[in-house]
Amino acid sequence: MFEKIYKTLLQNTYYCILHSWQGLPEYLPSDLDIIVLPEELHKLEKNLLEVKEACLVNLLQHESTCFYFVLAVRNGEKVNFLPVDAATDYRRDGRIWFSAEELLQGRQKWKDFWVALPEIEFKYLLVKKILKEAFPEHSTERLKELAIKLEAKADTIVEDLLGEKWAGQVMEWIRAGNREALEASSHTLKKVLKRRKFLKDPLNPFRYWLPEIKRIWRRWFYPTGLWIAVLGPDGAGKSTLIKKLIQDLEGAFRRKAVFHFMPALFRKKQGKPVTDPHGKPPRSWLTSIIKLIYYWLDYNLGYWFKIRPALVRSTFVIFDRYYDDLLVDPKRYRYGGSRWLAKLLQRFIPRPDLWLILDVPEEEILHRKQEVPLKEIQRQRKAYRDLAEELPNAFLIDGSLPPKEVARQAEEIILEYMHKRYLSRRNIWFPELRDKEE
Repeated sequence: MFEKIYKTLLQNTYYCILHSWQGLPEYLPSDLDIIVLPEELHKLEKNLLEVKEACLVNLLQHESTCFYFVLAVRNGEKVNFLPVDAATDYRRDGRIWFSAEELLQGRQKWKDFWVALPEIEFKYLLVKKILKEAFPEHSTERLKELAIKLEAKADTIVEDLLGEKWAGQVMEWIRAGNREALEASSHTLKKVLKRRKFLKDPLNPFRYWLPEIKRIWRRWFYPTGLWIAVLGPDGAGKSTLIKKLIQDLEGAFRRKAVFHFMPALFRKKQGKPVTDPHGKPPRSWLTSIIKLIYYWLDYNLGYWFKIRPALVRSTFVIFDRYYDDLLVDPKRYRYGGSRWLAKLLQRFIPRPDLWLILDVPEEEILHRKQEVPLKEIQRQRKAYRDLAEELPNAFLIDGSLPPKEVARQAEEIILEYMHKRYLSRRNIWFPELRDKEE
């Protein structure tokens, strides 16, 4: 299936794959780097949207000219994610290293794919690994193969990149497959590489940072992470659902983070599991008001110092319960103040992107847990259903279904939301599309 998708999205696009293409189409590497001309990028993006077997759910712009598209592919009960890392040049660590024209030069056909020339692959792979200060075994072995194939041309490439002083030693390590020596010297090699690039092209850092500032600004205002809250009574299956969502959807994000009820900015450890939610008496009116102020501070400061930065870093943020849970079950949080005040404060609490509310029949809840009486379960169920109608982007899911089916429905909701979000933002990343539409 992935082979068919890749052929569809790359058709009529002037591109080449820079490395790790040797196993295609049977084996798809996790970091398949594709280079395209700047004017071809919107064509690739259009092809991605037209792939029938997949759904475009995210775009992580990790450099101003580097676009990491994420396609979701439903394969039976499982969701697979197909990454497409496309760039219009190679830039990293404050420098622009190669233009698209340089990397596409002399591209050659391999099976049904266009791939880089050996000398292009060699210098690109070497620069990339030096800048990352890491030489994995497979990359070191590939550099060795290319050095043998290129013979003296490889020496010339390395001398141009690192200078005469380091060229001989580095080539000796590459031909010997000595990854330990390469990694041990990578920090020094990185400094040499960046210094030589600057001396050859002093304006290079300025050309890098001007669009990079715009990218950083855009990333803050349009984060590529996702924030959801899972609500429901004890025994509804929240923990099971959260574990399944993390397991199935982590491929669409760079990181994951789970919180319980609040960001907990002012405490390092999460509280112990609650086994008797109504076992303690409510706090006094005054203490309850102070507690509300504490919640307001933690949610707002926690959002700006923990949640928002996590979303900017493409994190899948999940809350097991949220502030609104206090409105449904004030006894659980020992709240003894007026409901209207807690309801008023709700307006000043940051809101998740999506709400997943699990609805389970009372008899099923009692079968799973016997922590509160039937009447209280009935009251909570109605309150959660009312909350689902009140909250924007809230979805009621039948939690009495098998866990796999509950997770499947939740995943469909999340992926549909992410796809619509991408469509609403695509003109931000590709302004030329807006110009064409106008």
